[in-house]
Amino acid sequence: MSSTFPACYYDTRFRIEGAPTPWPDTCAIITAWNPMDRCWSRKMNVAADHRLRRLLERQHLKHFRASGQSPDGSHQEPGWAIVTNLGNALKIGKRYKQRAIWWVVDDELQLHSCLTGHQETVAGFAQRMV
Repeated sequence: MSSTFPACYYDTRFRIEGAPTPWPDTCAIITAWNPMDRCWSRKMNVAADHRLRRLLERQHLKHFRASGQSPDGSHQEPGWAIVTNLGNALKIGKRYKQRAIWWVVDDELQLHSCLTGHQETVAGFAQRMV
């Protein structure tokens, strides 16, 4: 795999809550936790997550909880699946100082760098849901 993203990104699994039916054709998954992979306190991460949720509400973007986690569940980062276009998703990711966002197209899971725009297809999305 490319060195563009930390190795742990390639193993990410997703826990989805409150997804609409049918699932959107495209959506982004974005977290506000641990910007640029720095370990923030729980209090700082929760505050950032609340700010992100309020932004999504102000922009009237359909969103639902989509949290990323390590395969064994030992590391988890609450995030949001957001129905928007890729340009806006990258803008939101940059605003919250994220290294990357996830982009889901049909069942294709992609990583998109917020810094460079580099994109990689990682896996089928359905196989990454827990």
